[in-house]
Amino acid sequence: MSVAVETTVSRQSFSLKKRHVPFSLSSASNSSYSSPARLSHSLPPLPPSKGCPPLSRMFPQHQSPWTPLSCSLSKSPPPNSVYDPSKRQSYFSQCFTNLGLLGRGSFGEVYKVQSNKDGCQYAVKRSAHRFRGNSERNRSVREARNHERLCPHPHILNFVAAWEECGRLYIQTELCSTSLLLHAESQPPDEPAAWAYLCDLLSALQHLHSHGFVHLDLKPANVLITDSGRLKLADFGLLLELKQKSTESVEGKVREDVQEGDPRYMAPELLLLGVSILELACNIEVPNGGEGWQQLRQGCLPSAFTSGLSTELQAVLQMMLAPEPSERPTVSELLALPAVKKHRWKRRIYLIVAETVLTLASLCQVMSYNFLNIYF
Repeated sequence: MSVAVETTVSRQSFSLKKRHVPFSLSSASNSSYSSPARLSHSLPPLPPSKGCPPLSRMFPQHQSPWTPLSCSLSKSPPPNSVYDPSKRQSYFSQCFTNLGLLGRGSFGEVYKVQSNKDGCQYAVKRSAHRFRGNSERNRSVREARNHERLCPHPHILNFVAAWEECGRLYIQTELCSTSLLLHAESQPPDEPAAWAYLCDLLSALQHLHSHGFVHLDLKPANVLITDSGRLKLADFGLLLELKQKSTESVEGKVREDVQEGDPRYMAPELLLLGVSILELACNIEVPNGGEGWQQLRQGCLPSAFTSGLSTELQAVLQMMLAPEPSERPTVSELLALPAVKKHRWKRRIYLIVAETVLTLASLCQVMSYNFLNIYF
C-alpha cells in the first residue's frame, strides 16, 4: 500500500484532559514494575486470549514441589547446581538472593534477585496465588512458554528460565530499571523521547511480525526500560502465532482463519502503538469510552493537545490511528518513512553511546574494587 504522509487534525471539541495524577494511579497495569491500578485508556477490541491453544498437553500437572517449565532448566539439577532437592528450602530461596520487591499487582510480585550460581542480577516474577485448576495453570504458564519461543532481540525482554513450585509460576528474566508507565510518570516525555519510544517499539514489533507473532497487548505498562534507556517489550501472555492455513484447537473450538502475516491481527497492533505514543507525547488521559474515544477511533487527533507536536509526528500518528485497519501502514512501511528513519538513526547512536558509557563505568567500578582489595 502507498503511505501518504499527510495529517488532518480535528478541530472538534475533545473530551480529553491532561493527566493530573501519576500514571500508576490512573492506569491499571499488569506491568512487572508497577502497582495495580486502572488503565488510562481502553483499547479497541482484540482477539481474546483464547487465540492461544491450551498448554495442558505440553505441561502436564506434576506433584513435585519444583517443576522446570523451560529448556533453560533441566528436569533434574546438575551435580554442581546450587539447588539441593533434599533440603526443605524452595528452589527460589536456594538459587537466588532476594534483593527486594520491584513491583506488586494483580499478576503477582516481581523481585530483584542475585543468582547464587553466576552472581548476576535478574528479575523473577511469581504468580499471585497457587493455581486453582488446570485451566488457570495453563493460562499462567502460557506467558512463559510464549516468551521462551521468541528469538532474542535488543528490544524484547530477555527470557532466562521458568519453573513451577508449590503451585505457583516463576519466570526469570533480565533485570530492567523500571516500566515505561512509571518512567513517563516521573519524566513526562517530550517529542524527541516520543520518537525514541516509537522507533524502539516499531523495531520490537517488526521482529515479532517477521517471525509470525503478534503481541496483542501493547501498552506502556507492558514495556520496560533498561538503565541505558532502551525499551524492552514484555508480557507475552496474549502472544499469538500466525500460521499459514493453521487449524488449532482453542478451548474446545477450532480456528482455521489465522494465516501468516494476517493483517487483521497486525493492524490492531499499530493502533495500540499509536494510542500509546499519543498518550505519552501529549501527556493526556485517553478516555475509556464515550465521545472522545470515538473521535480517536475515527482518526481525529485532538488539536488542543497535538498542536505542539511536529507535523511529522502528527502524520505518523494519523496513519496509525486510521479508522480502517486496511488503511493503516505495516510496521515495515512506517520504518521506511524518512522521518522515522531519521529518528531511528539518532536513536541507535544514542543507545550505542549510553550503553558504552555504562559498560565503562561498570568496568571502572570493578577495577576500583579489585585495586582496593589488593592494596588495602
